[in-house]
Amino acid sequence: MKPITVSTNSLTKFPESKTSLDLSRWLLILLVVQFGPVARLSAEPENLSALLQKADRLDDTDRYSEALTILKGLEKGDPRNVEVLYRISRVESDFIDDLPDDTKKKGHDYAVESMAYAKRAIEADPQSSEAHLAAAIAYGVMTDFVDDRTKMEYSKFIKDETEKAIELDPRNDYAYLVLARWNFEMTQLNPILKGIAELLYGQMPPASQEKALDDFQKAIELAPNKMIHHFCYGEALAKLGRKDEARAEYQKVLRITPTCREERGYQQKAASGLKTLGR
Repeated sequence: MKPITVSTNSLTKFPESKTSLDLSRWLLILLVVQFGPVARLSAEPENLSALLQKADRLDDTDRYSEALTILKGLEKGDPRNVEVLYRISRVESDFIDDLPDDTKKKGHDYAVESMAYAKRAIEADPQSSEAHLAAAIAYGVMTDFVDDRTKMEYSKFIKDETEKAIELDPRNDYAYLVLARWNFEMTQLNPILKGIAELLYGQMPPASQEKALDDFQKAIELAPNKMIHHFCYGEALAKLGRKDEARAEYQKVLRITPTCREERGYQQKAASGLKTLGR
C-alpha cells in the first residue's frame, strides 16, 4: 500500500515501518475529515471509495460543508478525478438550497463554482454520465441568477447535457427526472419566456407533456424508492388535473421514510397537495 503523499515534510521523520506508515496515513485522513483539506490525499482505491461514500452520505443528510471538506481534500491529491469533481459540483448545487434567502450573492458564487467543477469533470472524462448530469444541474441552478434571455439559452444546455447523460448511462434515474422536468417546464412557459425561446431557437425546442410523463415514469421504474421522483411526478400530474394519479403519487411520498430535510419538505408539500386535491 502506497503512503499518502502530503504537501509538507512534517511526517518524514516517522520510522519507515509498516505500522507507522499505517498510523500516519489514517491520521492524515482524520485531519482532512475533521479540519479541512490540510493535506494532499492520494488515497488507495479502497480508501477513495470509502471517502466518496462518506461524502455522499453527508451530502444526502444536508451536511454539505463536511462533504466538501472531504472532496476538496481528495481533489488536492488527484485534481482530475472525475468521481471527485462531479461530486463537488453536485454538493455545491445542493448547498444553494440550504442558504438563507438574503444571501443571493453567496448562492451565485456557489452556482458559478458548481458549473466550473462540472466542466472540469467533463474535461477529465467526457464519457462520464454523472459529469454531464452535474453540468445539467449546474445550468439549472444558474437560471436562478440570470436574466430571462440567458435562462432560455441555458435551457438548451440543460436538455443537451441530460440527454448525453442518458445516452452514456440509460439507467441514470436522476437524469430521466431532470429531463422530465425540463420537458414539463418548457410546456408551461409564460408568453414572455416562450417568445424569447422562439427568438433564440427559431422555434421552440421539442418538448411535450407526454414525453415528460414518460420520463417521470422511467425515473420511478429505475429507482422506485426515491421520494423526489414520486413527488415531482405527482406535482406534474396535479398541474394537469389528473387528480387520482397525483393523489396516488403523493401518498407514495408519505409512505417513504425521509432521510434529510429536503425529503421532509417533500412530505410536507405532498400532504398539502393531498388536502388541495381532496382525500
